[in-house]
Amino acid sequence: MKNKCINIIKDSLKIVFLVYIVCLVYKLSITSVVICSVAAIIYNVFYEKQEKIRKYYLNKYYDVVQYMEQMIYSFKKQPKIREALSDAQKVSTERMKEIIEEVLVSIDSKATENIYEESLDIIGKEYDCKRLRSLHSFLIKIEKNGGEYETYINILLEDIKEWSDRLSLFIRDVNRVKRNVIISIFSTLITCGFMAYLIPKEYQYTNHIIYQIVSTVMIILMLQIFLTVNKKLNYNWIKEKELMPENMVMKYYSLVERGQQGKRELSLLERMSYKKAKKSLENEIKKAFPDWIRDVAINLQNETVQSAIENSYENAAFVLKRPIRKLLIDFERYPIGIEPYDNFLSGFDLMEIKSSMKMFYSINQLGNEQSDKQIDAIIDRNNKMTRQAEEMKNKDRIGIAGMFSAIPMLIGVGKIMSDMVLMIIVFTSSISNVINGG
Repeated sequence: MKNKCINIIKDSLKIVFLVYIVCLVYKLSITSVVICSVAAIIYNVFYEKQEKIRKYYLNKYYDVVQYMEQMIYSFKKQPKIREALSDAQKVSTERMKEIIEEVLVSIDSKATENIYEESLDIIGKEYDCKRLRSLHSFLIKIEKNGGEYETYINILLEDIKEWSDRLSLFIRDVNRVKRNVIISIFSTLITCGFMAYLIPKEYQYTNHIIYQIVSTVMIILMLQIFLTVNKKLNYNWIKEKELMPENMVMKYYSLVERGQQGKRELSLLERMSYKKAKKSLENEIKKAFPDWIRDVAINLQNETVQSAIENSYENAAFVLKRPIRKLLIDFERYPIGIEPYDNFLSGFDLMEIKSSMKMFYSINQLGNEQSDKQIDAIIDRNNKMTRQAEEMKNKDRIGIAGMFSAIPMLIGVGKIMSDMVLMIIVFTSSISNVINGG
């Protein structure tokens, strides 16, 4: 604790010193220097908090990837959850070891029917990750029901590795955005600071109250921008949030379904929003569909297609729950026909998704060997869609954050315009004094 406080004080002094140098370059008064220094100290308190959150999320990401990979390797060697947990505990960090120990104690002390679900949920609550839940669900099924599992557990392992690689790339992109913001801030500060040295001493305006206020505000804003960027880019890497709120999903579905029945029934405003609603839903479905297909494919290890889809409903993304419900209703109306698969998301332009659904129909009609080939084809197609979906989500997040690098430059433009106005005022005032004196 003492070392931590010392480090915080050292970091605060570094930032205060850096801000002090900037204030000297800008020829700010003592009052402005004090204000900027106090702002830097306050800023550093919040920055240290964000830095702590960043490290916490990174550690959780590393913990969960290492845990899932080791669980799979151990389970392939011996399909027993408790033994796999013991192996994973040996290679885990201290925090993960403590949680796994809690899980092992829970398994050893309980004798309920859902012992594994209840015990593994301890890890699931600590590490809120879809892939972790899928892995646990699959391992529990094998533990209870047995069966051929090698192919399906390899699917999970490959998916985890590819997900980890994509996430590592995304983390590097986030760090690149932070560096770009820092470069933008320092470039702006240097450019604006240089303005004060371009004019002769007799026309200096740095003592003017407006210059002092504008410069002080700009320095504080630069500190705030960097803090905001760090806060916005502090992602919980393992938690995948649905980007569109549930109420918006329901509103868009209602609009699109009414529009498909007949656009004449829509108001003028609704007609204008129809294309946007449909496109937004299609993008959300593309992002959520690969995760759902992965869960369905894993369920096929010991279930029929219809049962696998039904059991996947609970963990499906909200944007998919409505079409899945319709699909399950169609299964009752057409128990052996292709109609349910053909009607799935029929009102949307999603050809790859429709092709994957029709493959599920083929699996019901084929023998085991041919079914395995169809499942492999679905998995290959799904891996492609997963890459596209996650790249789309990551690009959206990076694109929004990337705009922060332009904000310092916009502030700098305002500062330069303010300096030019002051320069004109001082120059005009000097000329006027000379004329009047003459």
